[in-house]
Amino acid sequence: MISSTAASILDSADIRPPALSDTVSEFWRATRECQQLLCSHSRLRRLPRGDGHTVMTLPGYGGDDGSMAAIRYWLKKWNYRPEPWLLGRNIPADRISQMEHMHEFQEAMLGRIQHRVDALYEENGGSPITLIGWSLGGIYANAMAQREPEKIRAIISLGTPYGDPRGTAAWAILKRLNRSTTPDHEQDTGHWIKLNSGPRSVPTYVIYSPRDGVVSPAIAKLSGDNIHNISVPSSHLAFAWNPAVMTEIASILAASQRTTATNR
Repeated sequence: MISSTAASILDSADIRPPALSDTVSEFWRATRECQQLLCSHSRLRRLPRGDGHTVMTLPGYGGDDGSMAAIRYWLKKWNYRPEPWLLGRNIPADRISQMEHMHEFQEAMLGRIQHRVDALYEENGGSPITLIGWSLGGIYANAMAQREPEKIRAIISLGTPYGDPRGTAAWAILKRLNRSTTPDHEQDTGHWIKLNSGPRSVPTYVIYSPRDGVVSPAIAKLSGDNIHNISVPSSHLAFAWNPAVMTEIASILAASQRTTATNR
């Protein structure tokens, strides 16, 4: 059963994939953004220092902990305690030929993430942690914030497809790679949207790009209480390596730190 909020999102969603020009330019834009990161060391070092709390990174579809190494490097420089998710590559062992298979994969991964969050929460003496999720990793972070709000201080998502997944350039590609024969109109995209549309008490920072060549900006935003949508020009492939995104993450964490100190 889909909630009225999710149904409203599903009915009104723009499910067109990103502009073709943004998709075909992804690789060279990502290369340029990674090069810019190498030239931004002195500027990034001057960004606000943190309070030492734990921040865990969750990679995107097909990615592993190495894909978010740059973020963890800078989190450590900014005096946070960065933690990888330690769950290997974010990809199913079997073919995903229809959305029901993806839902099963997500639920299995959320169970494993739950154990990791519990362990870090206990290690911190019961202090909540921050989650940073890239693309599909942001879906996991958002779900964890709704399921375990007392253990999550804030979440930051990067280029996450919260809306109808047909609004991604990856939809058609993955269907072909997985040899799916299920027509689009029979795919259970409503469950995906429902997973992302619940109420939340955890501050949620949604970083999206108007030039994202994989996830359409129309499905990369959320609405509601405790949600902050932030536009940062970036390719999808370099979200976790773009210096402008790094700067935004540092600002978000610093603001979250001040809010937490005020509420104590």
